[in-house]
Amino acid sequence: MASVTDIAVQRSPALASRAVPRLSVITPIFNSADYLPQLLDSVAALRHDVEHIVMDGGSRDGTVQLLKKRTDPRVAWRSEPDRGQTHAVNKGLACATGDVLNWINGDNAYLPDAVQRALDLLAARPEVDAVFGGIDFIDEHGRFRRRYIPGPWSWRRYLYVGDYVPTETIFFRRSLLERVPQLNESFADAADYDFYLRLLHRRRVEVLREPLILYRYHPDSKTARDPWLAQGEHRVIRAAWARRLADRHVMTAIDTTKRTLLPRLTDWPRPYPDD
Repeated sequence: MASVTDIAVQRSPALASRAVPRLSVITPIFNSADYLPQLLDSVAALRHDVEHIVMDGGSRDGTVQLLKKRTDPRVAWRSEPDRGQTHAVNKGLACATGDVLNWINGDNAYLPDAVQRALDLLAARPEVDAVFGGIDFIDEHGRFRRRYIPGPWSWRRYLYVGDYVPTETIFFRRSLLERVPQLNESFADAADYDFYLRLLHRRRVEVLREPLILYRYHPDSKTARDPWLAQGEHRVIRAAWARRLADRHVMTAIDTTKRTLLPRLTDWPRPYPDD
């Protein structure tokens, strides 16, 4: 197990010589002992040159002890108080050395074969800046509940609708950070939406029509605790991109419709029906 400061020297010369992008996986965690092992195992299962940067906010539930027992040299972790999840991701971005980056939270996990296909796409098509895909929803017990496959990429649709892109499935080239180097910490639960709107604006993005990750919905998740927090921040973020009064009217109409109809016609914020 390496420290974060040692990450830069971990690249294997044999792997570095191949025409494949190195992957940096960034995982912010806090008190994640229940679910983190599944993620660590799924990253370890990748047949790829990978570094897994785990930024822990000072957990006290056994997470640190769990990390100390891991022997995978590709995992580097740090445990210290931070300003929250967004700050942890920014620290991870700052020390990542990979050609391709992905941010995935500690309660979710990769589907390794599908992730490999996403990386293969980026290796074969240098004109593509990022790729994303679908998710398999699982519950707190790891049971499969529902599959979601998003439609084709549209930055405008992402701006107006937001939720249709599962952000933890986005794999993007490191070069994009030159223009958008970090997340905005002023957002409590929509920093990913703001970040990827800025990062992928006018970029070539492709979708894989298959799930790339297992997405765990559980009672302690942010979505379950306060579903309206992110929706409110989304509204603020969208408004900043409005160029005309008509844009604002459309954004407000879509947001109002979602707030009115989703709780009535679906199980929202739950992504699947309650038992």
